[in-house]
Parts: sequence; structure tokens; C-alpha cells
Amino acid sequence: MRRLYHIARADFLQRIRSRRLLVVLAVIAYVGYLVNVGQIELAYQVTNAGATTNYGGVNTAAFIGLKAGLTGAAVVLFGGFYLMKDTLARDHRYNMDQLVASSSVSGRTYLTGKWLSNVALGVVILLTLGFATVVNHIVHGVGPTKLLPLLTPLFAFALPLCALVGAVALFFDTVSRLNGTLGNILYLLLVALALSTLAAAQNSLPGAIPLQSRVADIMGHMSVYELTADALLAEVPSYSGGLPSVGALAGDQTFRYTGGNWPLWVYLQRIVVFISAIPILVAATVAFDRTPSAESSDSSGWIPRLVEALPTVSDEDNSVRNDAAPSAIDSVSLTAVTDRDAGGFMRLVAAEVRLALRGQPWWWYIGAVALLGSPVVLLLTGSSSGSTVSSARRILLPLALVWPIFVWSEMGVRTDKHGMTSLVLSSKYAHKQLIAEWVAGVVVAVSVSGGLPVLFIGAGHPELLLGYLGGISFAPSFAIAAGIWTRSGWLFEIVYLMIWYVGPLNSAVPADFMGTTAESVHARIPLMFAALSIVLLGAAILRRRAEIQ
Repeated sequence: MRRLYHIARADFLQRIRSRRLLVVLAVIAYVGYLVNVGQIELAYQVTNAGATTNYGGVNTAAFIGLKAGLTGAAVVLFGGFYLMKDTLARDHRYNMDQLVASSSVSGRTYLTGKWLSNVALGVVILLTLGFATVVNHIVHGVGPTKLLPLLTPLFAFALPLCALVGAVALFFDTVSRLNGTLGNILYLLLVALALSTLAAAQNSLPGAIPLQSRVADIMGHMSVYELTADALLAEVPSYSGGLPSVGALAGDQTFRYTGGNWPLWVYLQRIVVFISAIPILVAATVAFDRTPSAESSDSSGWIPRLVEALPTVSDEDNSVRNDAAPSAIDSVSLTAVTDRDAGGFMRLVAAEVRLALRGQPWWWYIGAVALLGSPVVLLLTGSSSGSTVSSARRILLPLALVWPIFVWSEMGVRTDKHGMTSLVLSSKYAHKQLIAEWVAGVVVAVSVSGGLPVLFIGAGHPELLLGYLGGISFAPSFAIAAGIWTRSGWLFEIVYLMIWYVGPLNSAVPADFMGTTAESVHARIPLMFAALSIVLLGAAILRRRAEIQ
């Protein structure tokens, strides 16, 4: 237990010294403010005669506590994973894994300590949100400020998620294939799958929801539904059922929830969520390799391994070369360099494209070819009807513009990662190298998704090219701006995946930068993101100029 404590304590202290965490906590405190002033609302959407009315609760301590609980659960579920991961990579970066491997600390104790550190980080986030909730309720709330109703839902709903998400993040860290961009995407897909269980509560009152759906509710939506449904039915007796929505919803009407005793199944369900972290933690100990690896990640991918496996010089040639006496050199003459022009801008672009595509796993290339050819096949086979084009717009377009995220996440980071920043900054093409890297990101995007504009034009829907333009320009611009300013790909991956999930996948018009819905195209949302792309590229260039100076 002493070793476990010190491992968790050391890792936790390392985390809280990060300036990034301070920014995160400031954002969390602001979220707590939005919960209390009604910008983040928990409301039931009641439809009657084609008109939808939002019924929100009065901001009593009990209702604010429920809103804070669901908000905290959402923060941990969507953002906690990305804050908790890479704890093993940090030890490897500072060669601490070698010290651990040579010590008597078992892998089980080491990983459990890391998991406790993840949970502690989640508790810090919840304490920040809880403090902001209490302070803001004193100023903006309705009725007396009671700590128990304000804080109990926050920790009941979000703390078990801290344990579960912390275990998942640790498991992804121990599996090399999942410790990167692929793991980030897979986690988001797992979250979407977990939240799909909420569909069982649509158009159903709490008593009609199946037990298995209640158990699988990781965030606590159905618990909040159970607690507040009676208060809503007192105002709207004709309500046919459905979960409340959380977000920027304007409350047209109100109902009053004053709290009360929670059903026993709510506590049991949250305990189940907490306990589900244990088997994932055990799986992490099985997958964990405590032997530090000195192999470079540059050799990953089947193409580099194939190149290394090709015969170059035979053993006989090597022996002859080694036995041959070196020729004497009387003098050395070097040609003076008067111009560093090595082929112009297009050569830079070609080099950046090769660097971007180098080292990707074999399945990435297969997926890219499939995404490129599928729209063309649909057009050539005559399957370019309105429904087919709509399916390609809703399915193939988002998939094609998330597939290159493995390439985009390295933009703006690669030079610093491989220690080439000083060389690039001292070259003649410091600015052009950055622009060439951006062009390479666009080229990769077009290479993967180039079949879609052919389908759109061939099927007679050229207006869909607006969304395509927004997609292929926004992602590389955001990637290179975030990468060069943060020297890491984590910010781009997190934010881009969130926008991609909320906008193109869930048809949220303000975030639909690809134009997957007719509403976003009519509102010129992709065009706005294309304009934002220019701003982001300009921010990256300004950062490069500051580096040179």
C-alpha cells in the first residue's frame, strides 16, 4: 500500500504541475458558471401540434445539482480520457520506465497507482466544477444554497465515470496500437455506442424503461429522468415520455424540482459503473510490458519494414568492400554554395507528402484506397440516385475526412518531434516549409476523398462541393495551427473529433463544416469554416515568424 500510494502521489503531482491543467480547470469553472445562469440547460422538449416547447427546471439547489451532475459526467466522459491518457508515455519520455523495470515494484502495483492518479485527476476536475456550482448558485440561484443537493449528484454521476474512464485510458496506454490517434478515434466510437442505449427511453415513461438499459446508462440520464419526471408531469400531464436534453436550450416554460429521496437502483447502478473499471484495469495489467523499449516508432508500418527487408548489398560485396584499402585523398575541394534553392516549392510539397504518408499501417492505405474508389464505383455502376448521393454525403464524406487524421495530427509537430526545428528555421524556406506542409495535408485529404466530388458532379449535385471544400480546408489548417502552437497533436485530435462527432455525425448545423445536411449548406456553414481555415493558417504563419525572430 505504501508503494501504491507513492506511485499515485508522484504521478498526480506531475500532472497538477502542468500549465495545461490550469487552463482546463479554468474552462471547467466557466462551465460551472454556465450551468447556474441557464446557458447550459436541462430541459424536456415537449411537442404538441407540431410546436416544440422546452420545459426547464427552476434553478433550485436540487435541480442545479442534477444539471451539474450530468455536466460533470459529460466532461469526464468526453474530455477526461484525453486528459488522463499518456501517463505511461510520460514515464518513457523521462526514462522513468527503466527505473520502474529495474525495481521490485510489480506491474500490477505500478498500473494501479497510475489508475488512482487518473481518478485523483478526475476528482480535482469535479471539485473545481463543484466549487464553481456552489459559488455561482449563491449569486444566481433560486432558494437556499444547500451543499448536499448541489454536490451529491455531481459525485454520484461523475465519480464512477472517473474510475471507468481512467481505467480505459490506462488500458489504451498499455496497448501500443491504441496508444495514439487510433485509440482516440476508437474511444469516441465506444462512447457513441454506449450512449446509443439511451434510445430505449425515447417515448417511454421511467417505469417502462427496460432494466438492462438502466444498468447501461453510464452518464446518469435515466436516473435524472426518474427523479424529475414527476415534477414535469405535474406541469404537463400529457407528456408521453422521453429523456431530458442537456445543452444550450432556451427554457420556454418551467417546472419546479425540489429534490427528495433517490431510488435504491440509482445508487446500485452507479456502483456497477464504478466496479466495471476493475476488469479493464486487470486487462491493462495483462497487456502491460514493463520492459522499456528503445525501438524508434519511425520504423512502424509495413512499407518501412518491407524496405528494410529488401536485400541491398550481398555479404560477399560487404566483405570485398571491407577488405579494400581506402584510397588516399590528397586534397578536398568543396563547391561554394551561392544559392540554397533545391528545386523550388513543389519539391518541398512532394517531400512533405512523402513524410506525411510514411510509416502508416497497411490497413490505413487499404481504407484510403477504398474511400477514394467507392464513390467512383457508385457513379460508374449507375447507382448515383438521390438516395445514394445522400448516403455518400452522410456516411462516406465524414469517414473520408476523418481517415487522414493520422496524418494531420503530425502537422506542425513533426519538425519538433524529430529535432529538425532549428534546421528548418535556419533554412531559406522556413515559411514555405510550413505552407508546403499545409498543402501536403490538403493533398492527402483530396487523395482519400477525391472520389466524392466526382460523384457529386456526375450525379448533378455540384452544390455539395461547398461542404467538401470546407472539409478539406478546415482540418489541415486547424491541425497545423494547433500543432505549431502547442507542439503536440492532442489539441487538434480532441477538438476536431468533437466537432466531427457533433456536427457531421449528429447533424448539428453550426458545427457541420462538411455540409452533410441541407440546412448547413443553406446557412453557408462550410463556407464559414473555409474562411476560418484562412485565419488558422495565418495564425500558424505568425507563429513561425515569431520562431524565426
